[in-house]
Amino acid sequence: MPDQSTHQICDYFGVLMKPEAIMFDAGGTLILQDHVRLTDVLSHPMSYEVMFDAHYRAMDAYARRRLADESVDWTIWQADFFGRLGLPEPGEGAVLTNNGYGYWSLAIPGAIEAIKNLGIRVGVISNSDGSVTESLRQAGFDEVFEFVIDSFEVGVSKPDPAIFQAGLDRLGLSGDKVWYVGDSLFHDVKGGLEACLAAVVLIDPLDLATEHEPRLRSVAELPALLAKTRSPAQRLANRG
Repeated sequence: MPDQSTHQICDYFGVLMKPEAIMFDAGGTLILQDHVRLTDVLSHPMSYEVMFDAHYRAMDAYARRRLADESVDWTIWQADFFGRLGLPEPGEGAVLTNNGYGYWSLAIPGAIEAIKNLGIRVGVISNSDGSVTESLRQAGFDEVFEFVIDSFEVGVSKPDPAIFQAGLDRLGLSGDKVWYVGDSLFHDVKGGLEACLAAVVLIDPLDLATEHEPRLRSVAELPALLAKTRSPAQRLANRG
């Protein structure tokens, strides 16, 4: 994986520069699968806490295998996720839930309020099946973002830098002025850094990827991180 320190735009005090916009991943960053709906369709009881833990552990394991150049696809994440939920036959979970898509309608606590209070431009780039805009609407994120880019609709997926460039084109900004926030070392960190974005903030509530910075437990912590940044004007003033 690239050295993150060379891809974060900092001033000479080592403080992150304030971005002009932030782009977000969706699943695991803004929304999670609805555990109540999963319980109903799978006929298998689960708590929010179990579903939450299963998502992030399965994502970390999958991302590390992809970064190690293993030839695995998304079905590996699905099998791991549904296995961690306790399904006797994890492969059945993917079938019954249409590969897990269409159930991402649960807003992660604090995310909506945090993003609305950032005071800068925001957008979404998600690997999805054409349903992410509707999922975000169901979760309460309608009219929050300037744009939502769904990989199914544009024909390219993370970590391909081209999908991040599509977001930059929508913003009309260069990568050194934009952050990305996501929960995958492979899709989000690798992709965002290869697209030369100013910084990629990893959402890591279980402290599974301590090697990466900046890293937050949830999007709810993003306003506090942003408050520690310096604008270009502040940087010049400090140098003066």
